[in-house]
Amino acid sequence: MANNTRPLQFREYLPAVFRSDEVNGVSFLSRFLQGFETLFEELEAAVEGTPAAGSGGIPDLFSPDTTPPPQLTHRPQPDSDHLTYLAGWLALPLRSEKPIAFNRAFFKAAIPLYAQRGTMPGLEGLLRAWLKGDLLEADPPLSLLTDLTRIQTDVADVFQLGVGAQVGVNTVLGEGAPFYFAVDLVTDPAVRELRSPEGLEVFERAARSLLDSEKPAYTYYQLRVRAHTMQLAPAPGAEVQGEIYAQVGETTLLWDRPWIFDSDC
Repeated sequence: MANNTRPLQFREYLPAVFRSDEVNGVSFLSRFLQGFETLFEELEAAVEGTPAAGSGGIPDLFSPDTTPPPQLTHRPQPDSDHLTYLAGWLALPLRSEKPIAFNRAFFKAAIPLYAQRGTMPGLEGLLRAWLKGDLLEADPPLSLLTDLTRIQTDVADVFQLGVGAQVGVNTVLGEGAPFYFAVDLVTDPAVRELRSPEGLEVFERAARSLLDSEKPAYTYYQLRVRAHTMQLAPAPGAEVQGEIYAQVGETTLLWDRPWIFDSDC
């Protein structure tokens, strides 16, 4: 009989008395343990994954990019169910109206931000990832949150307004109230859904749901949404497909005031 050449052999972990009847490394006990060794190797492969493929197992099970892995036999249907379950471990909300690829990316971006949870930078980072694709991208990025505190304390005796200062619009007198912060969001004009009241309502509800769940309980905020809700005429040279435009003289600016929502607290 050939030697037992399995990579895992339980008999090697037993006292020598259990190997006294071995012939060429094979005994009754080694043959008896082969079934248990096979089962253990299958479980080990399910846990560790497939090293040759570099995927599967526990690493993929707890990774937002790959969960649930193909090796998971009792995988839920659809895959978003397990992603939502895994996000629940961190009390992390997901957007049910978005595809699973968006929620995977948000989950992955949120993990390093949890060290800053409850702070202004952490909340702003989560909000950027939560509304990614809907916010206007700028270089440098537009500031989303402010608590209106004085940044430079060495100019307390100086009062100066800019040339285009408008109190309550782009200028604030004094510091903000305690436990208050303002959220100023500018939507991407290239997203057609955000040029309609229905799309903006979804956007506003999404922003408020994250702010309400992630802000410290003792704080309150004011949400300002600036959107391009109407376009009368396309830009010169722009391609127009399936859209009808109206043009009133040469005036295209109809609305420049933000929608303002106050938190319930």
